[in-house]
Amino acid sequence: MPSTEELLKRQIGGQSIPTIPVCIPPEVTSPLTGSYPKSAVTTVQTGTNCGPYGDPPAQVLDNLESPNGLQDYLQICHGEIITMTDKGGDKRAVCFYANPKSTEAKPLPLLVYLHPSLAGTTVTFPLTGIDGVRDTQSLNNEDADRLGFSYILPAGRNTVHQYPFPDDKGLGWDNWYRNVDRSSPDLNIDVDFIDKTIAYAKSHVAVDKRRVFLTGWSNGASMAELYAAQTDGIASAAVYSAPDPYRDSQDPCTQVPYPKYATPIRDVHNYCDILGICTTGKYYNDDLKKRYPSLQKSLVVIDVLTTAVKSQDANAQCDPACQGACGITTGTLAHTRWPVARNTDTFFSFMRDHPLPKSGTWGAP
Repeated sequence: MPSTEELLKRQIGGQSIPTIPVCIPPEVTSPLTGSYPKSAVTTVQTGTNCGPYGDPPAQVLDNLESPNGLQDYLQICHGEIITMTDKGGDKRAVCFYANPKSTEAKPLPLLVYLHPSLAGTTVTFPLTGIDGVRDTQSLNNEDADRLGFSYILPAGRNTVHQYPFPDDKGLGWDNWYRNVDRSSPDLNIDVDFIDKTIAYAKSHVAVDKRRVFLTGWSNGASMAELYAAQTDGIASAAVYSAPDPYRDSQDPCTQVPYPKYATPIRDVHNYCDILGICTTGKYYNDDLKKRYPSLQKSLVVIDVLTTAVKSQDANAQCDPACQGACGITTGTLAHTRWPVARNTDTFFSFMRDHPLPKSGTWGAP
């Protein structure tokens, strides 16, 4: 009788059977045994083709451009649908809302949202509750009456991911190839594309230059963290449930994080989160704060069921039963919902309190 491992190694039609981290939910076993899973934190490269930017550029699969892909996928848009061609030659759709209340005399902030992997922008953006306050939420700590913001929602690409099945390929962002050097001809295509979308927004609506904010969900949150820390002119980022953009547990080419700018970033995690990413997020946060003491890096841990804030920053704690790379936890369900109740006091408040300094740059950390 072949073992489970042997069965998983067998092939069907030349294709390996996909594998996912399989385990009994540790929230059930750990309280009974007193033994907790090994942390998913990793700092060791296991890949054979790692380079100075971590992993090689993500392999692009079939392009998802219209009429059968991303542009059709993005039709739920309160602004306009724009099609842009990225530096790799692929057409990509963008939803852009230019707030009509934004004027040169009183420009409003710009919010950039990066969707999670496998689920596109307008499948997920309505779930955040952000769109519902696009005309009523203030993101200005100096003029509370300046309500509303514009937003731009770029779409990722159909690529191979460094995640387990079923998220090993599909729509998403390449935060594993970390070439963010704007002078390099081999600049990360997604970084370049986000640059392009922000430039488009600034050229088509008045934007408060001290208040360009980023947010994102899961893989999009990881990309937003990487982008914000490596891009001058970003005010701050507040993201949800981000894998460590440099040392995710499934990444064969982990690297030591090296932020170029002291951009304030807040990462919101569930107390129990998918594949141990609350623990890896805490490790990422603590590591950066240790090496860059003045860095405004914030970690907020919320309750899985109620989304109430449980702990944060230096006191942040994650459920040790969910710290391993297990794909079966209550955190898996929590990961797929956005904590709408935390928008005002956790996401928007952080952005509002962290505009760019009047110099126009955060400078090095």
